[in-house]
Amino acid sequence: MTTFIVTGVRKVISEDFTHRHIEGVCTADRAHHSLGAVIASINAGNTWKTRAGGFAETIKVTGECPAPGCTLSPYIETNPRSHRKDNLENLNLC
Repeated sequence: MTTFIVTGVRKVISEDFTHRHIEGVCTADRAHHSLGAVIASINAGNTWKTRAGGFAETIKVTGECPAPGCTLSPYIETNPRSHRKDNLENLNLC
């Protein structure tokens, strides 16, 4: 199995225009991976982690987007309530 290090995210506006969804991620080698590709890779047994600010978090597949009332599913997250720079939602845009 492979471990991928995520250094940035790409986001798009939600259908109701209230927040932004993760559309995909960028890895340390600057490659872009769509949300669907990351989810399929995790489900196949690969490991995806964020790395920023001296910390690292494992990315996991979750039921749906953490925004209140949003039903985009499946989705990915680290620790959605964390304010550390390694939180998937807090990574720089790529």
